[in-house]
Amino acid sequence: MKKIYLFLLAGFVLLTNNSCSDYLEVDHYDILPGDYMFLNEETAEAGLIGCYDTFYPTKDAFDEIGVDLAMWGFKPQFVLANHPSMDTQASGWDKAYCTQDWAAGSDEFKILWMGHYRAITRCNTFLAGLEDMDNNLFEAGETGKKIMEAQARAIRAWNYLNLARNFGRLPMLQTGENYSNTPSKPRADTEDETWDLVIEDLAYAVNILDWKPLNGEYGRITKGFCLSYQGIAKMFQGKYEDAKNLFKQVIESNTYSLLPCYSYLFDPEAAWTEEDIFAVVMWSDWGNNMGGVNGWGPQDDHYMTAVYCAASMEYNGWGSLFISWECYNSFEDGDRRRAASMVALGETNPFTGQTLGGSGDPNYTHVKHGSEYMPNISSLKYWRMEADYWNVINQPFAIRHLRYAEVLLDYAECCFRTGDAATGWNTIKQVRERAFGKLEVDNSLAIMDPTYPIPMLPNDAIVTIPDAETYYTQYKAEKGYKADTWLVALTMERRHEFNAEYSLHYDMKRSGIIDEFLDIEYPKNTGVPPGSDEAYDDWHTYRTFESNINRLLLYPIPYQEILTNDAISESDQNPGY
Repeated sequence: MKKIYLFLLAGFVLLTNNSCSDYLEVDHYDILPGDYMFLNEETAEAGLIGCYDTFYPTKDAFDEIGVDLAMWGFKPQFVLANHPSMDTQASGWDKAYCTQDWAAGSDEFKILWMGHYRAITRCNTFLAGLEDMDNNLFEAGETGKKIMEAQARAIRAWNYLNLARNFGRLPMLQTGENYSNTPSKPRADTEDETWDLVIEDLAYAVNILDWKPLNGEYGRITKGFCLSYQGIAKMFQGKYEDAKNLFKQVIESNTYSLLPCYSYLFDPEAAWTEEDIFAVVMWSDWGNNMGGVNGWGPQDDHYMTAVYCAASMEYNGWGSLFISWECYNSFEDGDRRRAASMVALGETNPFTGQTLGGSGDPNYTHVKHGSEYMPNISSLKYWRMEADYWNVINQPFAIRHLRYAEVLLDYAECCFRTGDAATGWNTIKQVRERAFGKLEVDNSLAIMDPTYPIPMLPNDAIVTIPDAETYYTQYKAEKGYKADTWLVALTMERRHEFNAEYSLHYDMKRSGIIDEFLDIEYPKNTGVPPGSDEAYDDWHTYRTFESNINRLLLYPIPYQEILTNDAISESDQNPGY
């Protein structure tokens, strides 16, 4: 790892989102020297906000850690959480993540590693300085100091959790350690060492923080955040009874609920809905337009290019995010998540009015297009404004790292694994009720917003929701799955609920179904091979490679880390690389 020089903690201000709730909005100030950060409660708060700042992308980070984090939080995360499942696909440089051709030198691994360790080292420096501050410097005394400590430890835990589910055993930098004062640090002996620190930090914060964010400032770490991620860590350890109890606390708190309309989650103006357990609200700052395409200059701190990643190449998209026809065809009739999540050949994007295959370019009138035969389906979760190179595009959106729906499905899995199948099926039913529109009808959303681009179900609609256990018993038999019916059900529900978000691949590999999923949903050499006109009209993903389970379970330790960390050698590399 490159040495990360801390004391680059930036302060930022808290503003109000009038359309929803308060959220943390970043505004960079001058760099704070380490001794200045701990003069009083106000300067310590500025240092803590510098830890929060690491959730956001910034081109300035290139100067700090030697890695461009201009798309941090979005692109490397959705690529690694989705492309190996093959439900999302990509062309160009990103195609390797769909075919298991990635290597230890691939950019996404370096960016993910460096971005998370950047946050960890900031937290470690902050925690070390906070430890030496006198309680009397805080208005609430020791309690105020502990609230700051809890937030920083939870941020550190979140970053370690995301590293662990990608890379396994990690160099565990503790409070006060960074790669300047600890330039060589070996990987932990076991993955449990990493998970135990994650759980310890989150358990501490659970006892300090409240369900609602401090001062009503959405974007802060909360008790729900800490319990939920602690449960996820416990699941990775196989401690399902413990995880079940943690998720149950979140559910029974009545703090969160499913947003009645699934599509509303991904509207550009949506921020901190009742479903969000943790989100980061992104926006554009055009106050310092420095030129370039749409003014993408060095002052564009938090502009996210999600719309360009997701838009169809027919309409100026980059080719980073396509949806497979296998995924598109896997939805049940009546499942409204498909229309809210993706738009396919012949369909019109309801938010932009652009029809796939309707531009007049014959290259886009087939189910696949381009020299790499990409599926002609685009994600509607991020493509809700036109991708126009010639005018400023300001599409703010929320990166939803953790939604209540994920807690429900994780809780359901824990119930099945601990012998409570009835509760497991009932919890899946709750997610499916929203998916098929029952919550829309119950909340009369059609009357509240009759102009919404995806028409809501009227409040007198009859909603039929197929019984999940019956449906997936049949699905399992038809497809030939050997996994338990409940695991097939959870996998398909996660597939439809979290497509192109941040958990799908990790859930499938942790639950043990990823290899079987690929073999059944994407069988090798099925359909027409690329290279002919017929291939453009064949919806099958033509998979040529043999799946490597070692590669699916863990990504490689970035080659740069092996080169620069003397305590790690090539013999420490994960299996399969």
